[in-house]
Amino acid sequence: MIASKIFPEFKIKWLVEESRKNIPRELDFTEEVSNTMKAKEMFKHFSWLKVPDVYEDLSTERVITMEFVEGGQVNDVQYMIDNNIDPFEVSDKLGLLYSEMIFRRGYVHSDPHPGNILVNKLPDGKACIILLDHGLYAHLSDYVRNEYSGLWLSILDRDMNGMKKHSHALGVGSLYALFACMVAGRSWDSIQSGVAVTSHSVREKEDFQINAPKLLTQIFETLALVNKELLLILKTNDLLRGIEFTLKTQNRMSSFIVMSKCCIQCVYECKMKECNTFFSRCRNLVSEQWSLLKIMVYYFYLSLRTFTVRSAFKSVLYM
Repeated sequence: MIASKIFPEFKIKWLVEESRKNIPRELDFTEEVSNTMKAKEMFKHFSWLKVPDVYEDLSTERVITMEFVEGGQVNDVQYMIDNNIDPFEVSDKLGLLYSEMIFRRGYVHSDPHPGNILVNKLPDGKACIILLDHGLYAHLSDYVRNEYSGLWLSILDRDMNGMKKHSHALGVGSLYALFACMVAGRSWDSIQSGVAVTSHSVREKEDFQINAPKLLTQIFETLALVNKELLLILKTNDLLRGIEFTLKTQNRMSSFIVMSKCCIQCVYECKMKECNTFFSRCRNLVSEQWSLLKIMVYYFYLSLRTFTVRSAFKSVLYM
């Protein structure tokens, strides 16, 4: 590769390999038809999610025919104001959807830019999320889901040893601190202080953007080392964070609650597969419920300390 020879400090071979693998997938509309139908079935329990119908008999490798849907782009704040759509409700539903995709299903829509996510209102007045462009999905193995869930729980719990352990399992080794910052989109100071209790400010975002170029070599090295299943997830995280910043919903407590719950369920789901006796399965189930209860109590306490009693009870409802 010419670029690698000119800039040997930047390890970008992974980028070429991923592009070579993903571009043909995005250009094959038969794969998009398959992805759309699979996503529609997999997430049908979300009554507020709209995945447009596809007309398989009118679609080919070069042409896809889909149901026409209307809505405003997910980052169109004025559209939400004009249509009385709550941006916090939109963010909560997006967070729930993607937590389910990443941590529970391992099947992740990987191009959630604002043009691919629309919003409108359901007949009951609640927000409806419309998910478009199903050409590219990330597929996560149980191993990666489990380790990535463990990493997020460690970040939320300020568990440095846990971050090291799970980052190492995901391939990044000694670069665990930088990797944790890349995953969380937060500074190392915020991670050490607790991302659930430290507001994500504009100042922190600006500092993050200023310092990131200074760490480009290490960032490229991290991306070259990390388990390749996570590359699309990191991209997806950044796109979702951009939407939250536009909607000014990045500091809501509910996002941490939903993510924590999904991470715990993923970890214990993977443990359950290793249980080969009735007693071990029961013990695993009890441990899972105990972990969920502790998380509920913890976020209830944080909500009381940070917001109001009403917010605290609302947080519990998300569990």
